Amino acid sequence: MMALALLSAPAAAATLKLAVASDASFTIEFDGTLWLSGAEVALAALSSRAGTLFPLGAPRAGSGRDALGAFDSTAVEWGERSSNRTLMRTTFRTYPSDPATIVFEQYFPSEVNLSAARLSLSAATVFPGFARNPGPADGLRCFAYHSLFPQMKSCTVADYAESHQGGAPLAIYNASDARLPAVVFSPLNQPKAAHFASAAGLFGAGVKATAHSIPAGWRQQFLLTAAYGINRAMMAWGERMLKHAGKPRPSLYLDVTHSTIGFWTDNGGYYHYSTGNASESYEEVLPRVKAYHEAEGVPFRHWQFDSWFYPKDGAVSPGGGGGAVTNWTAMPSVFPSGMAGIQKLLRMPMVMHNRQWSSQSDYIKREKFKWYTSECCAVPQDPPAFFAWFFTQQQGWGLTMYEQDWMNKEYDGVAALQTNLSLADLWLAGMASGAASSNRTVQYCMPYAHDILSGAAHAAVTNARATSDYFHAPHQWAIGGTALFYWSLGIIPFKDGFYSSTRRQVGGQTVGPETNPDREILMAVLSGAMVAPMDGIGLLNATRVLASCRADGYVLKPDRPLSPPDVCFTRQAPEDCFVYTTYSDVQGLGRVAYVFMNTPEPLTAALAMLPPSASADHAVYNWYTGTLSPLRASSSVLQPGYEGHSYAVVYPVVEGAIFLGERHKYVTASTLRFTNVSMGARRVSATVVGIQGENVTLCAASTSDWIVRCSVVAFDASGAREVDLL
Repeated sequence: MMALALLSAPAAAATLKLAVASDASFTIEFDGTLWLSGAEVALAALSSRAGTLFPLGAPRAGSGRDALGAFDSTAVEWGERSSNRTLMRTTFRTYPSDPATIVFEQYFPSEVNLSAARLSLSAATVFPGFARNPGPADGLRCFAYHSLFPQMKSCTVADYAESHQGGAPLAIYNASDARLPAVVFSPLNQPKAAHFASAAGLFGAGVKATAHSIPAGWRQQFLLTAAYGINRAMMAWGERMLKHAGKPRPSLYLDVTHSTIGFWTDNGGYYHYSTGNASESYEEVLPRVKAYHEAEGVPFRHWQFDSWFYPKDGAVSPGGGGGAVTNWTAMPSVFPSGMAGIQKLLRMPMVMHNRQWSSQSDYIKREKFKWYTSECCAVPQDPPAFFAWFFTQQQGWGLTMYEQDWMNKEYDGVAALQTNLSLADLWLAGMASGAASSNRTVQYCMPYAHDILSGAAHAAVTNARATSDYFHAPHQWAIGGTALFYWSLGIIPFKDGFYSSTRRQVGGQTVGPETNPDREILMAVLSGAMVAPMDGIGLLNATRVLASCRADGYVLKPDRPLSPPDVCFTRQAPEDCFVYTTYSDVQGLGRVAYVFMNTPEPLTAALAMLPPSASADHAVYNWYTGTLSPLRASSSVLQPGYEGHSYAVVYPVVEGAIFLGERHKYVTASTLRFTNVSMGARRVSATVVGIQGENVTLCAASTSDWIVRCSVVAFDASGAREVDLL
């Protein structure tokens, strides 16, 4: 049974109190309760716990200002007992205007050689290091993000362990406290250079252990923030990360590509390494695909080309892996007229896929750039210079978004990205700056958690795949936990493409059938990203796709991407809680909440999580059954739909009136459609935005009889209209 946590009352502000002792040990209290205490400080083979790394004098107080504001600091110099030379300076920063934030910094005045013996940890340095045992008496739970398309994995403070380029951010919370107090810990700068580490009795963070050396003057910083409630804690952490980087949170309607339904040819879709007819090229088939869409009245506004269009140095496996890129342009067998030629036929903004670079690529053989190479992959030695040039090479393609896939293979395959401390972050920064200089954006695909953390510093990195490839995982659709991480950092979680119908798609790369197309498109719409059907000719479900958008293809989105409600984190394994919520804050009306539940459970038990005043003044609309009821109605309100999941919309009730909006759209009260709603005395009126030739069906109800009444508004011209519904 789940809660509508998004409707709950605001939580109190949180305060972290840091105390640093004369011996450099420290404790951190969360609103008067001990949560964390210091453990080991380490540098290469030296360790404070082993007695080989020592404070060189007492902690020293100071102050200053950084991107997060004015701070007070406490610094400790560290070295060996036999020498007064500082090897590492550790600094705590606290912020008087933001008492829920602490920054930890490692500074290295001289180069540190890490090739000699070191501690057997994933980090070559440790600060801060936290003991596993302090905290509330009944223990602290946690979750962190691991593996590709970083997935939430639950833990406790006693058993937390990092993973390769994962285990961050780490959220630690007290599940026994109904307020869910939580802290979030992560790298703050240069995330690809950092790594978390754990051992018996401690966990912490530092410079990654794969690096060969730490340059003189290197600063590695980590952030700890606190808040009440998991969603609030993650968003509060993300706001500090964005503030530090100077990155704005992107609009869900940033440009046409981000805003609309698009036709994708990704792995699992009909046209991924298949044209449906082996004797025809993509150049022959794709214009017919577009004509079919137009005949069906489905207004796709962008397309995506996947890895099938460019030459590679090896064969491609059924899962899409294999050869690396030798030249990022069209093979003559795919587009005989070239990339500019197919763009003249399709006339669409384009998302285009790229994978790891080949060590045999034309860019290595012919161009002026130097590269680090390996058997599988290559990376430019000067990424900003290479990408500044590279993104000038796609004139006439219609390229608006660059999709960088196989990020894990590039990182793992090129030793320099692991041994050179700054190169991996520079690789991602160069990619982003090159895309930005050509007025394009970047999508990450197959990222590690540290890739997402690094991308959060770059405005051009607007979105990232939040799922594995379509049809290739049992819960491929389940993006809520990953979306919580991504959107905290201003990265829109993209669900990936899908089939919109239940028909078998014979002739395509994947035949299917898709048995839950509504769940697929619901996740895509509620993600706040692009919506990307991948059906073959004659197989698209136009009705289902059109329920996601306006007549011009602009997706009717919620105000923010979906995430698991806080009640999921009272369970032992929140990653298995497939309940997601999001909302629209409609001017004049208030918050309309959308609730997805991939279980047959009703909404009834969620009512205890709502303030009494809120639960008394809300109504629940079951999107599948069309039932409208008071929020405290019977358990039948959220009967599952025909696919076995439930989807409900929770509306404010104002003076006996209920504004339902477009009840047959997935997001019924999108602020793209409704700019204002006026409620009073069983009267409802709305300002509705429509497109020329569009008919918009609007619905409302009264608590006098709970009957849904709808009317159709026809738009002779595009614009906004005032409409009375009751």
